[in-house]
This record gives sequence, C-alpha cells and structure tokens, in this order.
Amino acid sequence: VESMNSRALNYSVVQSAKWKPLLCNRFFSTVGKNTEIVGGAGNDRIVILGTGWAGFNLALNLKDSPSTEVRVVSPSNHFVFTPLLPSTAVGTLEFRCIQEPVRKVLGQNGKFVQAKAYSVDPEKKTLVCRSTHDKKEFAIKYDKLVISVGVKTNTFGIDTMTEGDGIYFLKHLFHARNIRNNIIDSFEKAAIPGTTSKERERLLSFVVVGGGPTSCEFVAELYDFVTNDVKKLFNDLVPFVKVTLVEAGPALLGPFDKQLQSYTLGLFGKRGVDVRLECSVTSVESYEEEGFRFPPRRAILSDGSKLPFGTLVWSAGLKPVKFTDSLDNVLPKAQNGRILIDDFLRVKGHEGSIWAMGDAALNEENPMPQVGQVARQQGIYLAKVLNNEQKDDEKPFRFFNLGSMASLGEMKGIYDGSKIGVKGREINAPKSAGFLAFLLWRSAYIGRQTSIQNKIMIPMHWLKSYLFGRDVSRF
Repeated sequence: VESMNSRALNYSVVQSAKWKPLLCNRFFSTVGKNTEIVGGAGNDRIVILGTGWAGFNLALNLKDSPSTEVRVVSPSNHFVFTPLLPSTAVGTLEFRCIQEPVRKVLGQNGKFVQAKAYSVDPEKKTLVCRSTHDKKEFAIKYDKLVISVGVKTNTFGIDTMTEGDGIYFLKHLFHARNIRNNIIDSFEKAAIPGTTSKERERLLSFVVVGGGPTSCEFVAELYDFVTNDVKKLFNDLVPFVKVTLVEAGPALLGPFDKQLQSYTLGLFGKRGVDVRLECSVTSVESYEEEGFRFPPRRAILSDGSKLPFGTLVWSAGLKPVKFTDSLDNVLPKAQNGRILIDDFLRVKGHEGSIWAMGDAALNEENPMPQVGQVARQQGIYLAKVLNNEQKDDEKPFRFFNLGSMASLGEMKGIYDGSKIGVKGREINAPKSAGFLAFLLWRSAYIGRQTSIQNKIMIPMHWLKSYLFGRDVSRF
C-alpha cells in the first residue's frame, strides 16, 4: 500500500469556496459543437462512473425513487470479484462465476451505458463519453456525479513492458483468460516432439512481478496447478517448470504482519519458488537462440541477471486511468494524480454535486489503502447519502478494517487481524496461518458474493477442481 502521509496537499491553502472561480477561469469546455447531448436535462440524475468495488456497491445499494434516475457509465458491463482472479487464471474457478452483471442490480430507474468517460464540465454538469463499440462521442447531463473509475496497472515507465507476447497484467477478467490460455499454450508447445530441453525450460519459466496478495496468490495457484494437474497430464514436463517471484521491496506482502510475511517466504522456499527481494524488472528484450522454434523473450533485472520466460505476469503497481489524468485543470488532484476528497467523499470545491471513491480518490488528511474493502464500504456509505438517509456532511466516512488475508495453495492461507476496526480504535485479533486461515479465506469470499448463483457456483467449481482436476482445454 502506497504511503501518502508525507505528501503535501497542493491545494491546502485554497478553501472550498475559492475553488469555483479558479476552475471557471481554467476550464475550457470539452463539449464539441457536434457532440449530441442525450437523455435530456438530467434533473435529479445520479451518474456513476465505473463498475468496480465502489461504483458497483453504490449502484447495488441505491434505492428506487420515482424522482431519481441512476445511470452507470463504464466500459465494463460487469463487476469482477478481484480477489478470486488468480484462481481463474489457472482454471480453479471459471471466469463467469466471479463476475456480476451490472444491469441485474439496477432498479427500475437504473440504466447502464457501455462507454468510457472522456471529460467533465462541472459548471454545465455535463459528462462527455465515447461508446466502446463505435467510439462515437456523446454527452450526458447529471445532477450528481460519482467518480469511481479505479486505476490501471503501472509499469513505471518501462517501455518494453507491454501486454502481449507472453507478458500479461492481472487486473481484469480478460487478463486472467489470456494468462490461462498462454499457460496451456506453453505446456502444449513444450510437449511437441523435437522441442529442445533448453526451449522447454524457457517456455515453462513463469516470472511474476510484484509481491502483493495478487502476485502471491497467483504463484500459489500456479503451484497447485503444477503439482495436481500438470503432474498427471504433462508428467515429463514437470522438471522443466520454474517459478520466479520478483519484488522490489524488502519483503513479500508488505502490509501484512512480519511473522506472516516470513511464513509465506518460507512456504514458497520449500516449494522451490525463486523469490528475489529488493530486485526489480528494468526491461524486457527479445533474443535469438539456435534450435528454438518459438520467438524467445527474457526479463532484465536490476541486479543484471536475465530471466528467459514463457509467461510474465506483472502485478506491481497502480496509476490513474486516462479519465482521471484528463482532470488536471478541472478537479483538485494530489501529486500522485488521485482526485482530492474530504471526509465525506466530496470532491473539494464541488461539494453537493461531485463525489469520488475508491482507488481514484484520496483524502490526504486521512489516506486509506487502495484495497477492495475500502472501496466497498465507501460505496455503501455514499448510498446512504444519496438515498437521503443522512446529509452529505452529517457523518464522515470511517473505514472499518476487517483485516487482510491471502490464499497460499495446498489448502493453506494467512489472516492478519492485527488492526481490526476504525482507525484509532483498532483491536488486535489473533493472526492465523495454515488450514484455518484457508477456510476463513474461502468462507469470507463466498459470503461476499452478491448473487445466489455465484454463492452456489464457486463452491461447486472448487469441488470440481479438487475431485476431477482443472480444465486444460484451449479455446
């Protein structure tokens, strides 16, 4: 979790009332002459940008009101339960059982628009969007706007770290699907008669960048896949499999308790995972090798070593999406590019009309970790405000930390409850590692599903994978 306690507030000397003239002077309307305004005047309309943890839970908890329309705008028409993404990347779970269609949770006055937000005019209360299907531009009027667009993967300026040719991010369902297909392809390529031992080693070399929960859980899922399924289906290829986990920091799972960090490191060491701490990937290059049938690539590390790979999964950092970047002269932003909000999730200078939540927003006086449970609670909190159950400045948002957990494979997990509760009033719950933490992990995530369908399907897929193995079909 990125720490922002030491960062100065760029706008700290500007009070809320002083924002509007500043923005009027600096903002140039982005609604073109040929841009059609659709949907009418937008009176009493709530527009939600994004279908992630914050936006989805806000839409889920907004009540139907005859006088209020809810319109959700996002390029993705579903919510993804991101903690289970690593499980889908190796076939432990199927993709559709960890997603929820947005349209199913909207009330009678709710509408969904599959588009990307392009710009906003706070004075005219107008949002410019582009359809994800034909890129046609249109504008939507709003009465209240909620920005919950999330963030995207940060490659820290490494030009060669682009998706494709064995390099993948792990943030969306299509990422997990691409990883799964590439893993299967790598084993099938390695199994072709005539493939040299050296090329098999490269094809079955998996490099995972980042030491957070997503990376560690993917490594754990990959280990289970190799030991339980590859051993049966590609037994002669098991000796060629190598997994390397690269982390720039001094420890895995930085936010977790040190004992749990050591437990994870020891567990991975026993499994033969090559964990490289205080080391980073600086570039990726193609190279030539005599006798290779498939174009090889390798990662260059900060210590000078080179890692040939068949699959590289990058899950190492976050940065604002393009829409958030476009708001530099429109809404107040912190030095790291996130939108500045107050204790009530209101965007500074636009109280009562614009709110921001989740990873795209930052309260510099009270920074919070960029995790799903924060965004979920923010969505539920703001629903109470927009449902008129409380005034927008009546009760500040307070994050209730539920602890951190991770699945580590072989029916083992970790749970860190050392700081449960609201900041300043935390309690120190017992830490757990092993099978009990694994059961807690599974139980918690089943309980967090929205639909009855997924609450049924997820345990069924877990049972199927346990009894019959993972599906290695490529289609």
